[in-house]
Amino acid sequence: MIWSITVNKKELALKCVETLKKEYPDAICSLTARTPLQLLIATRLSAQCTDARVNLVTPALFESYPTLDAFCEADREDVEKFIHS
Repeated sequence: MIWSITVNKKELALKCVETLKKEYPDAICSLTARTPLQLLIATRLSAQCTDARVNLVTPALFESYPTLDAFCEADREDVEKFIHS
């Protein structure tokens, strides 16, 4: 499919989502997340281990750091303790 240059980013994103839903109607996300931030972090962590392992460590991680500001203010070593468990 060739995309018109005049298609704006939002329209393109919506068409991509529509195509993905059509091609993969039964797809589910195995990562547990309640917010877009949590999903972003869980997705990043899943590149390094299994989704099952990510789902084991993220509840405590997200309880300790519930917001982006909390993550930004956290000491790296403290966050790593959750991840390297």
